[in-house]
Amino acid sequence: MFPAFLGRLRIRLNHRAAGRGEGWRFALGQVALTGINALTGFVLVRGLNKEDYAVYSLTFSLLSIAVNATNMGLTSAVMGMGGRVWPDTAALGAVVRSAQRLRNRIGIGFALPFAVYCCWQFPRIGVAIGSAMGLTVVVLAAAWVQMQANFYAIALQLAKKLRSLLANDLLSALLKWIGVILLLKWHLSASAVIGWIACCLALNAWAHFRSARSLLPGTAVWEERYSAPMRALVRSNALRTLYWSFEGQIAILLCAWFSSAERLADIGALGRFSVLFGIFQAFVGGYILPDLAKAQTPRRVLRQALQTLLAAMGLILPILLWAAMHPPSLLWLLGSNYAGLNDYLLPFLLASALGQLAAVVYQICTARAWLSLNRFYVPLVLPLQIGLLYLLDVRKMEHVILFSGLNNLFFLLFNVTMFLLSWRREFAQEK
Repeated sequence: MFPAFLGRLRIRLNHRAAGRGEGWRFALGQVALTGINALTGFVLVRGLNKEDYAVYSLTFSLLSIAVNATNMGLTSAVMGMGGRVWPDTAALGAVVRSAQRLRNRIGIGFALPFAVYCCWQFPRIGVAIGSAMGLTVVVLAAAWVQMQANFYAIALQLAKKLRSLLANDLLSALLKWIGVILLLKWHLSASAVIGWIACCLALNAWAHFRSARSLLPGTAVWEERYSAPMRALVRSNALRTLYWSFEGQIAILLCAWFSSAERLADIGALGRFSVLFGIFQAFVGGYILPDLAKAQTPRRVLRQALQTLLAAMGLILPILLWAAMHPPSLLWLLGSNYAGLNDYLLPFLLASALGQLAAVVYQICTARAWLSLNRFYVPLVLPLQIGLLYLLDVRKMEHVILFSGLNNLFFLLFNVTMFLLSWRREFAQEK
């Protein structure tokens, strides 16, 4: 009896050690991935002139809007539903196919009005109409590719195939970095750089598809039992998601609407430092969220959520201290075009840090599909934003940063409240 107990204990300890080892390997891989992406970003901000960097910043802000606006909570639905059925490849395949089918239908309806908006927005920062149309096509194509990649990545996360996920992302990041260096060396335009990065996104989506094929049988088709709750989620989140997709890029958009291409480039360049916070975001999405989705007890959910938030704060604080103590050394990464932004660096990073913490809490809520209270967000935040636009002069960079910081603070407080209320409601019902 005692030897049998020791055998079970040894197996359990080995399993936990393997889990911790996998977590550390994934974390180190995310460090490498974030480092490559950060290096690519700083190469771009130093290698492009301000006019080209304004075009680059606006293009990828619009790409982010397109991805988020057509998501409508579907990635959250796949994570939540997939977390319940993931050992069954047929069921997991049906969940993913149902989400892809619905997302494609949303994208078709969204494409035309968003294309019109892009063709209006690009010329406002000096882009010729022909180039604006080409960039619009790239944005729409890249948005579709990225959403497909996101669905396949979720399947890999749920199955704990993190090594494949990291390998695909690292290969794409390396190709992007090498291509950007060569394109800048040949003095090609921002449009060429944008096109190359879009190609790397497509390669990444293809690699995720190949890695996830064993998890998603080719015979899998959409099923009404999964599509019905997804449609209900889309209906309840449509207007809010559209609103959030634009709000998430509010600093860039305020500069594009009310200021100049130079100010847009300044905000976009400072935004490069957000990649320093991004490592933990990636670790949360790739390693922690699947475990949170599967957690069964209230204590375990709360403990994991608190540990995640504290770890995020621990990684953010050193960056803020660096910016407070010696901003010129941090701004050196951006190059000589942005050396005069000393006074804006720390306020911008503080505003960004609030946004990163809010995003971590939101990701925790998505892992549990605790998004029903989101319907209150827009009615609550819209009066605040209207008031800030009335009081602030958003042609000034410091006012854009203040607007962003107050907006992110409200989002953080709202998400914390949503998590706590949803946590109490779910587990109170179980009792």
